[in-house]
Amino acid sequence: MEENNEKNPRRTWDLMIGIALVIFGSLRLYNRLQNDQEWGFRAILTISFVLYGAFLIFRHFKNSSKD
Repeated sequence: MEENNEKNPRRTWDLMIGIALVIFGSLRLYNRLQNDQEWGFRAILTISFVLYGAFLIFRHFKNSSKD
């Protein structure tokens, strides 16, 4: 039971980080689309951060349903 209490704050932080990555990354991609800029390395990096944030959110809800 002590181990479960130690992991709970980490999962909460992962959820908050995931939400922040998805929101800020989506805003950056939206601004890039509005300005008709090139899709280069920075855009691909932003998409990867958005996908990683979505993965963190997915993992949080998948693990919380098991508990």
